Amino acid sequence: MNSNKIKNILLTLSMASLAVLLVVIPATLTLYGEHQGLWTSYMHEDKKILEKDFYKSNKFEFSMLRPISYLLSDSVSNRGESKKEIEDIKKQSKNEINNSYKNMKFLAINVEDNSYYSNTKYKTVEEYKKNIDEYLDIEIHKTPMDKSYSKDINGKVVKNKSDIEYKLLNAIDIENMEIYISLPNPKEFKYNDNIYNFYNSYTQATKVVESLIAIVITSLAVFLISIFSYKLCKRNTPNKEGRILKISKKIPLELWLMGIFVGGVYYIVISFSGYYSGYDDIYTYIGMMSLAFIVNLIFIFIIHLFIKVLFGFDSKLDLLKNTIIYKIYKLLNKIYKIIKKNMETVLISSKKIPLIKRVIGLSVLFIVCSIILGLFIDSILYAGGIIFVITPFIAMGIFTWYIVKQLTYLSKIMDGTEKIKNGELNYKIETNGYDNFTVLAENINNIGDGLEKSIDSQLRSERMKSELITNVSHDLKTPLTSIINYVELIKKEENIQPQYINEYVNVLEAKGKRLKALIEDLFEASKASSGNIELNMEKLDIKQLLRQSIGEMEEKLGKANLDLKLNMLDDKVYVYADGRRMYRVFENLLSNIAKYSLNNTRVYIDLVENNENIKITMKNISSYELNFDVDEITERFKRSDESRNTEGSGLGLAIAKDLVKIQGGTFDVEIDGDLFKVTLEFKNIIK
Repeated sequence: MNSNKIKNILLTLSMASLAVLLVVIPATLTLYGEHQGLWTSYMHEDKKILEKDFYKSNKFEFSMLRPISYLLSDSVSNRGESKKEIEDIKKQSKNEINNSYKNMKFLAINVEDNSYYSNTKYKTVEEYKKNIDEYLDIEIHKTPMDKSYSKDINGKVVKNKSDIEYKLLNAIDIENMEIYISLPNPKEFKYNDNIYNFYNSYTQATKVVESLIAIVITSLAVFLISIFSYKLCKRNTPNKEGRILKISKKIPLELWLMGIFVGGVYYIVISFSGYYSGYDDIYTYIGMMSLAFIVNLIFIFIIHLFIKVLFGFDSKLDLLKNTIIYKIYKLLNKIYKIIKKNMETVLISSKKIPLIKRVIGLSVLFIVCSIILGLFIDSILYAGGIIFVITPFIAMGIFTWYIVKQLTYLSKIMDGTEKIKNGELNYKIETNGYDNFTVLAENINNIGDGLEKSIDSQLRSERMKSELITNVSHDLKTPLTSIINYVELIKKEENIQPQYINEYVNVLEAKGKRLKALIEDLFEASKASSGNIELNMEKLDIKQLLRQSIGEMEEKLGKANLDLKLNMLDDKVYVYADGRRMYRVFENLLSNIAKYSLNNTRVYIDLVENNENIKITMKNISSYELNFDVDEITERFKRSDESRNTEGSGLGLAIAKDLVKIQGGTFDVEIDGDLFKVTLEFKNIIK
């Protein structure tokens, strides 16, 4: 047998097993939940999904015990409009009990008036309990002092007081009532009554459900094995398009979808509308399931064929071309293009250039005047209607040609303006003739030249300032280093007198180190802002670097009692950046958080994917009022602590921003009340 036939057999087997699952699963659920269910009742702790003991089942509690309790309470009831009505209720209830529940022994006592009813010769509880001992003994108490329900099943007693009010006691109309019920072992039933019928029905249902569960497991195993084998099996020859597939491709997509929708709705209806319930005859039940199996098999085959049709077309466009919607779309699109072609220029241009509206008005006026002139000439020369028709359109053609020529030139001017606005300062608009539009073009060209000179001047100024800062910082380093070294030498001297000189030395040391840090930050900020910095760009695991930075700053963050909340991706995240510079960025940001965050608050650090980029967000609550513009905080020497009581140079965010930008990332700051938020974004690269 070749592999093609094997694949077809496996496919058929998988479809058949799936059809069986689609039939058996809802049938099992329907039968399982029918008549309050086949599971263990609330009275028993040893819960089972499928309870085989009828007396322990949920069905016994709700479908058997509740009706019996209701009838027994009515048999001793003293409630009614009249004495006759009370007697009628009692009589009807007693007849129902005696005729439908012959296998049961009982004693019902109305505690309010001490009336009782029993099918035994015992009139008191003591006599009844002493002489009646069956396989199942039930006691139900509904009194103000005792509301309970207990069962003794073959010597094992279970009792419940907590949740029986709405599950059992509300079926008893009398407020002071005691009920005692005794039932034999189901195998020893003597009468063919309701209890016997319920027991037989329950037993048969449990056996059927067991069989259905076995079928579900078997069918699921067959489906998984066959579908897996189908995927592994390769065809000897390419699968050619059969006649059925060729015919199926001609069916519009809308009809396929409608058929699948109807089939799906039909399946849902028969699965959840009681289709599989209410059949006592096993042959009828099997027949209904067989019919459902055939319908489901056809439905699965239709879905399989539809999937083959979808993947059988060379492109999505070929599939759409075979739809009614596509043909309607093509017709509407053709009409739309015709209208768009004639109106697009006028509509768009009229929004940009109000002059066009005046031109349209003048054109209409011109046509009216031309028609009047044509009528006048026609009346003098008696040339019939020829001059009346030709004259306005010749005049309108000349007028339109002139207008179109001017608007075309205006469009070139607008395009040139757009390019200059977008940064092409060297772009020059071509000048033609000498009219208002030409003057406008020349003025725009001059504006471009002025902008270019202004930007060059500003860039030179920025470079000069950066170079000045760099040079001054460098010149300050040497004497400052000497000062710090001499302070260190003085500290090493012993017995410095007077003693307070040591305090001066400590102040000198602290201020010297702070000045050194400030100069280094200034030097770093100058190089970063000018771009005059060497970068070692490489594939960098940004997640690992961020965790390392947080770990090294943990002591500073801990001093402020800050609670870090990290939200990071599970996998490694790579960006193209300089590891040393990115560490400086994270160090500056985390240092800012440690310095300026409100104590005992949470700090949120997120590393997430944002489309094709990696987004890092740090959020903290400031301990100072953020009463400044967002753009100001990233300027040099700007600090949230305006009083400058905390240590720091005010360059941290400026350096971080410049370092991020020269590495190709983006750096944004947001402020919402006291919430300070920094967002870094880099392009994600493939691992």
